[in-house]
Amino acid sequence: MQIIRAKINEILEEAKKDYGIGDKIKVVLKPMKVKAASVSLKKGIVRLNKNIVDPEDDVLLRYLIYHELAHYKLKSKYHTRDFYELLYSKIGREQAVAAEEKIIRRFTEIRD
Repeated sequence: MQIIRAKINEILEEAKKDYGIGDKIKVVLKPMKVKAASVSLKKGIVRLNKNIVDPEDDVLLRYLIYHELAHYKLKSKYHTRDFYELLYSKIGREQAVAAEEKIIRRFTEIRD
């Protein structure tokens, strides 16, 4: 658990710097039934689905954190054109699509 926490904090600080976010952001791992992650725009809390997160998969961790911080940066829960432009400018469209496909596979594995 300590290894994943260290990776999460490293990626979180990188993403905050990339997005120019100076606010304190807390990341919580918790089981979720239908979401890979979520963010509280008011409280500055990113929740990652502990059933989806893999400590060996930095690409997926990076995607989830950058995705949620894009919502936070824009102060919007919606997937707008601005949201995708911001996310893809940091992650890249192909890497984002690959991460989303991994998330779908993981949810499928959990349900089987």
